[in-house]
Amino acid sequence: MKNTLNTSTLFKITALLFIISGGLFALYYLIFDPQPYVNIQAASFLDTIPIPFDWVQIGPISFPIQVDNFLVFQEFKALAPKVYLTESYIYAGIVWLGAVSVLTLLSEFKKAYFIVGGIAWIALLTFSDFNGLNIGGQSANYPLIILLSATLIPLMYFHLWGQKIHLVIKWVIFFVATFSALAILITVSPITSPEIHLAEHSLTIGFCLALAWVFWNGHGVLSGVYILLARANRNLNLNITVQISIIALIYIGSLFCLLLDLQGELNFPFPAFSPLFLLLPLGLFGWISVGEKVEQSDELVSTSAVIKALYLIGLGLSLWLVWKLKLSGNQPAEELFKHLLVYSQIGFSLFFFIYLLANFMSIMNTGKAVEKILYKPYSLVYYHIRIGGLIVILVLTTYTGGIVGVQASAMTSNILADYYYQTDKKLEASILYENSWMRYRKNPKAKFATAQLLLDLNQPTLAKQHLEESFTEVPQVDNILLLSDRLHQENNVFEAIYYLERGLSIFPNEPHLLNNLSLLYTKVNKSTEGLELMKNAASANPVLHSNLTALKTKLGQPEADPNQSLDLISQINELAASNALANVPSEELLQSIKVNLQTEDSPMLINAGWRNLLSDVNRNDPSADLKMLDSLGQNPEMLNYLMSLQETAVIRSLAAGRVTEAVKNLNGLAFRNPNDAGYYLQLSGSILAQNLDFQKAANEFIAAEEKGFQGFSTHHWSIFGLAGMPEKAVEIREKYQIRLPAYLNNEDSAISEYLKIIGQIHQTSPQNLLSQWRALPESELKTDIAIRLIAYKAHGLAIEDLKELEKFISDKIGPQPELKAFVNNPDLKNKDAVKSFISWIKASDELTANPYLSPLIISAVEINTDPLAQYEILNASTEFNRDPILWIKKIKAARASGLDNYAEGSLEQLKEWISEEELERLQNLNY
Repeated sequence: MKNTLNTSTLFKITALLFIISGGLFALYYLIFDPQPYVNIQAASFLDTIPIPFDWVQIGPISFPIQVDNFLVFQEFKALAPKVYLTESYIYAGIVWLGAVSVLTLLSEFKKAYFIVGGIAWIALLTFSDFNGLNIGGQSANYPLIILLSATLIPLMYFHLWGQKIHLVIKWVIFFVATFSALAILITVSPITSPEIHLAEHSLTIGFCLALAWVFWNGHGVLSGVYILLARANRNLNLNITVQISIIALIYIGSLFCLLLDLQGELNFPFPAFSPLFLLLPLGLFGWISVGEKVEQSDELVSTSAVIKALYLIGLGLSLWLVWKLKLSGNQPAEELFKHLLVYSQIGFSLFFFIYLLANFMSIMNTGKAVEKILYKPYSLVYYHIRIGGLIVILVLTTYTGGIVGVQASAMTSNILADYYYQTDKKLEASILYENSWMRYRKNPKAKFATAQLLLDLNQPTLAKQHLEESFTEVPQVDNILLLSDRLHQENNVFEAIYYLERGLSIFPNEPHLLNNLSLLYTKVNKSTEGLELMKNAASANPVLHSNLTALKTKLGQPEADPNQSLDLISQINELAASNALANVPSEELLQSIKVNLQTEDSPMLINAGWRNLLSDVNRNDPSADLKMLDSLGQNPEMLNYLMSLQETAVIRSLAAGRVTEAVKNLNGLAFRNPNDAGYYLQLSGSILAQNLDFQKAANEFIAAEEKGFQGFSTHHWSIFGLAGMPEKAVEIREKYQIRLPAYLNNEDSAISEYLKIIGQIHQTSPQNLLSQWRALPESELKTDIAIRLIAYKAHGLAIEDLKELEKFISDKIGPQPELKAFVNNPDLKNKDAVKSFISWIKASDELTANPYLSPLIISAVEINTDPLAQYEILNASTEFNRDPILWIKKIKAARASGLDNYAEGSLEQLKEWISEEELERLQNLNY
């Protein structure tokens, strides 16, 4: 039975896994994530940037058609501390399993040590505040009695009468009894979530067990090193006195440096490491020391196997404690553990070194196995070293002002506060966190949680006082972020900037502060400073890099990024920058965004991604894209972005050449969204102007001005002039200080002739336009009119006229294969001819998509033999287009369909811009 632990492979494997896993978790949080509870997240918000969707060139008049693309900016927000509830349960389970194992081994102790251990266990349970479960009344002792009964009864029975019972059976009985008691406590307790209370307060037990191991193993590092040196120098007769003295002085000197660092008094130019790292060498060398101790001494508390098992359990619990302290953010507990670890190491190591030199210096250099007598007689080692070490610990406690007492008090307050925080009792949690911080100022989670909870409790003034107090006394990044964010929300932007600037002076190049400060600089017109600030650190942080791309684009300095990002936000910003530069984005970027959007659940990013994706001219059939956008708009979570999705659908329709649909939908958006009506109406006006319908365009601009649009420019002045509204042109010039176009100073008569033709191009018959074109002097403008004549009037020109125009165009700008194919057979019912025509003018395959492309409207009419269908096609196009031939055909189709009233009404309208002679001539031509 006594050798069970020595021979049990299962125990060895379990102990090894327990220690290794605890060590890995502890190292991870010590090195890579020292404050895992801090919850700083990047909150995204949208901004818009106008990008050149298309470019309009009407002779000397040029302007872009701009649509909005989205930029996604990310601002860091300090949110409520993370809750690691599952991890709390895991740690509580580890602690109670460790306690069960310790109690099982305690039953094997000798009588005196068993009594001391039992008393220590009773004291530990008493101070663990399990009475807070309130079973039988407020803070009644029933939980303590239940736990003491479940653990002490088996303990006393096994020690007095069960020495021959197998250790595994003992462990199982302890396990069943202890966990049954815990289950009873959880079931009976009337408080909210008693399991959380029990899990959080298990930290006290785990802390004390780990601390007991630290005190027990106080001189483990030096004694272990000495044993290794003695073994290495056996039979070599080397002077190991010097070696161990140097090592001891370096180690104890390092401990004093750590002590000064804990006190904030270390002024050396090199950084100190966390004392918690000492647990690893302490565990390793201490194992060597304990191994020698149990072999040499007869005055042990129990058998060698029990002591070694107890050692491994203590080491594992110490490592897991570090993990728990980091996750919970219980800084007072961590600082208490650090202090006591350093105190014990200094005290016990110092007295061990004195003991070593006093008793073994004369023989330690003989080369003999001096390590074999290190712990003989045992009493000297135990009493002299331990008592001396305890005296040093007391001296150091006095030197540090008894800070450990304050830390212990703040530790327990934090434990109870964590319980209230996790059970959403905000008022109680805020009071306890505040109390904990008032006792011990090195307590960042408590201070932040206090301010955050006060904000949740609608006490912003008190919360800001706490944040300002923290900034003055113990500044921390999350508090600065929370304070500046709160000030920003209250429109105290300059105060927010002040705290961020001061924060950066304390934490140089801290990315969260730097990012937010850069964004606020931009908001107060310090764009250059904001951009420079972000440039200096953007390469090391993906959020800053994405923001830098967006900020450059926003400030009119877009840059193409050769390195494609993987996250969706960065890709959306990169696409916006590419669109702003009027570049063709890479297919890889477009596909990657589409793939990412399929799995994205943020409505904001879905909206922004599809807008930027669909903001390029794409004549392919848009039906699938429009159906997808409509489907997105029906999702309840997309309700806030419904109008934006509809705008995206308009842009996609316009990209496909669906002018009718785009203009009508823009007017619908203007009606449904009055706040943005000016933007939608001016965009509609630009589309109409691009298609040379200047009168309708001018009317749209007038309506846009009534809705608040003020972005009038030189080209608007020209459009009002072409629309026959010179008074409005003068009005907007004076009102908005518009610069007159440069072509007014040009004495070339071809410009004025060109503008006369272009201003009436749709409502003038093809033959009249051809005559005017022939009279134009040779110039680029004549070539422009020739191209537009074919695009808009090919349906009314003879084949000889078309060939004349084609030859002129080819002579001026080079061979046009698609144009030549069309003019050789200008049959608008012929699919090949129409296809060549569409390819040359880069129009949509949908014949009725653009009502101003009269040849394609005629093609759609001639392909369809039903008079009523013909009338509907023509009626839809003539809502926009005043082409006389279209109107003549519309009148004939109406009469053929029995719609004589509509025919007569259309005829009267046609007479408004066509003379009687011209009307008669057109009717006689049998169009």
